Amino acid sequence: MAIDQLDAAERCETLLQDTLDAVRPAPVWQGSVPRAGARLPLPGRGSEALWYVTRGRDVLTVVSLPRRAVLVNVVERHWRRRGWTITSLNASRERPGVAAATPDGYRLALRFGEAGEAGLTAGSPAVARSERGPVLSGNAGHGAPPLPYVCCSYWSALL
Repeated sequence: MAIDQLDAAERCETLLQDTLDAVRPAPVWQGSVPRAGARLPLPGRGSEALWYVTRGRDVLTVVSLPRRAVLVNVVERHWRRRGWTITSLNASRERPGVAAATPDGYRLALRFGEAGEAGLTAGSPAVARSERGPVLSGNAGHGAPPLPYVCCSYWSALL
């Protein structure tokens, strides 16, 4: 494997920021709990664990019901322009979402929760375990994503 967990974490951060930079007006967000770990290999595919990292953003801007699909569409179009493969598209009015895969194997997703909370995540493909330092950062004490509380004249509008 050419990259380790630290490199993968940096790539996830870049993918997340690239996506958020495409959204105008920019929503308010905070970093979500970073994750890292190992997945066991599938039977017959070796015996080594497959290491990965996941990074995310919790959207703190209230996205009104009518604007949720708009946000998903903005992100979907951006990912398509980047040449990424859309792997899932949920057109639900209350809980829309979109997921994509990059050519280098990273997976991204934008999803809405039951209470209108939105999260953007990026996960790495299998990478080498990092020996260069910490892979996790941030407040590991977080539980569920926070409810959005920042109003915006565009994203929070009821139309």
